[in-house]
Formats: sequence, C-alpha cells, structure tokens
Amino acid sequence: MTGSGAHPITAGAEPYAFRDLAAAFDAQLERGLHYGAQLAVWIDGSPAFARVGGYADRAGSRPIGLRTPFMVYSVTKSIVAVAVHMLADRGALDLDAPVRDRWPGFGAKGKDGITPAHLLSHLAGIPANPGPADAVSWLAPRWSARRVEAMPLEFEPGSKCVYLAFTAHVALGELIRRVDGRSPARFIREEIFAPLGMADSLAGVPVRRYREVSGIHSGDRAQDRAAATFGNPLMRSVFMPAASVNTTATDLCRLYDALLCPRGGARKVPLSATALGRATRKRYEGPDGDTGRLIRWSEGFTLGGLPPFPHTAILMMGKRSTETTFGHAGQGGCALAWADPETRLVFAFVCNRFLPAEEAHRRFQELSDLAWDAPGRRGTE
Repeated sequence: MTGSGAHPITAGAEPYAFRDLAAAFDAQLERGLHYGAQLAVWIDGSPAFARVGGYADRAGSRPIGLRTPFMVYSVTKSIVAVAVHMLADRGALDLDAPVRDRWPGFGAKGKDGITPAHLLSHLAGIPANPGPADAVSWLAPRWSARRVEAMPLEFEPGSKCVYLAFTAHVALGELIRRVDGRSPARFIREEIFAPLGMADSLAGVPVRRYREVSGIHSGDRAQDRAAATFGNPLMRSVFMPAASVNTTATDLCRLYDALLCPRGGARKVPLSATALGRATRKRYEGPDGDTGRLIRWSEGFTLGGLPPFPHTAILMMGKRSTETTFGHAGQGGCALAWADPETRLVFAFVCNRFLPAEEAHRRFQELSDLAWDAPGRRGTE
C-alpha cells in the first residue's frame, strides 16, 4: 500500500503484467493530480486488473474503495447513446428521421431537419454550451427540454461539428421519454444498469447518499464554477442526460465490455452487432468548430487514433488506439472509458480533480498506453 492509500487487486492476468500500470496510477496520486481515483482493465470479457487509491475528500478523511461512485460527467453521453441505439435496434426509433416526427415542438426555429443521428454525433447545428439558466434547468427535466425546444438553428445540420456539451443530450433524453414512456434515468437503470449488474451506478445521487460518492474538486481555475455546480448536492441528485451518471471504473468496464461482440452466450445489453456497428462507425473527422481540436465522432462515441492538439501527439485512448477504438471522456479529465473490439481490451479510469485540457489528456494517455502494453507482458513478481 502506498502513502496515497492505493492498493492493487488483480484477477485473470499475471500481476507482473500490470506492474507498470499500477506504478503510474500510484504516481499520479502522489504527484497530486487528483485526491482519489479508480482504474480497471478487462480483457476478453473478464476482469484483469483493478486499482483504487486516495480519498473522496481533500482532507483525506474518506478513503476511496472499489465501490465508491465518481461523477463521470460526459461519459454519461455514451450511456445515453447506448439507450438511444437500443430503442432504434428495437424498431422504436428511426435515427435518420427528423426528431420533430416524435417531438413536434422540437422542429421550431429551423430545427425541423435535425435527426437523432445529428444529435449523437454533434452535427445538429444548435447552440452548444449551457448558460446559467440551463444549469438551473437541470432541476426540472421538462424545463430543460422546453429550453432546447426554443433554441434556434445556428447552422445547417451536418455541415459542421461543434461539441454539444449540454443541449443534444437533453434533447435525446426527452426523445427517450417520448418514445419509450420512461424517463431516461429510469430507462438506463432498468435496461442497462440492472441487466449488467452495475450495482454501484447511479443516474442521479439521492441526497441521503451524498456521503457515499466521491467529492468533486478543481485544479483549474477555469473549471472552478463547474466543480461547484456539479458538486452541489441538489444538482447532483437530478439526472441530466449530458453529464450526471455517478459510477465506478469497474461498472464502466462492465458496460463497455458488454458492448463488444460476445464470444458465445447471450448479450446482456440487447444491442445487436449491426446496431453496435452503426453506433461506433465514424461519422465525422476533423476540427471541432468551437475549440479547433481534432476529433473523430461516431454516433455516440469518440473514436481513437487522432491527436486532438495540433502541436502534440497526445492520444487519450493510447498510442495503439485506432478509429475502431471507441469511448468517451468526462470533464477535466476526471473520467475515461474505452473499448477496442479487435483486442477485446476495455479500460476505465475515474478520478476527482479537474485539470486543464492538455494536462487531462496526458493523464489519460499515460495510463491508457500502459494498459495496451500490459496484456502482452509476461513474468512473475
């Protein structure tokens, strides 16, 4: 056990294979990049490695455990995307038909041509970033939906990619409710979390359970307000489809592993291979119209193999990732989950301190690279 409180737990692989990954995980805690974290790796459908360390709070009074949920911010978007693709897979939703067909009010102010596929791939052409009133509207999902309904079209859908931090997934959540009848939070709990045994995953944290989850901290002054907003117990209690799942690294691995084509047995998440192929197929590659960073989007996931910063070769899913590697990251580098279909390697990391964008991507890459390397290592302690 290190001074950070980290401890290794391994299964399904020789411990030596993950020695360097464990050391890097511990070193990030010791360098103060975050106060607490979890890391999990699955290989070929089985847990291979897990490590936790540090504390939920800055004072060091609440140690992180394997089952401590962390806010995962925009990794939530990939979970909502799975829900949307499940409905399409069942024939309940056409991803290429206008959203207004199922939600007439959404077509107002020029938005009549936007499809669910546009929303999933950040090509919808609607306003991207939430303002203060949008943040407050999290507390009333119908209010959030009405605010999105009233937004104007800013550019032709499909003509440009701008990351939709808030608006697209509010719209997708309302679409789930209108198509299925259940709230998006209930759908995710009943159709994704429960079948996969994701017992430590929460679509909104009840206030009575607030002390069970990791705290939220900022190491970037530009994100201090976001930390305060996400960390507010009332705000955290409500499910907001763009960024409010609280979960563990292990549970994220359960989900991402379940999305890979199974080798025998029933698929626990009822998403067909055809639907998964569509969900993870490249839809856009190029600069984000807001930040200028390079990005590859599918209909719901970021794809690997493309450095986002022009002056660096940083790859958050690791240097061996390709455009078939799919995943999603969360605010300030506090969450990352990805899966690689060819190697059946699944990775999840969660922590509790925001960093500036480039530092956050470096934090991810250091761990992702070592996860790619570990399965090929052999030896003994």
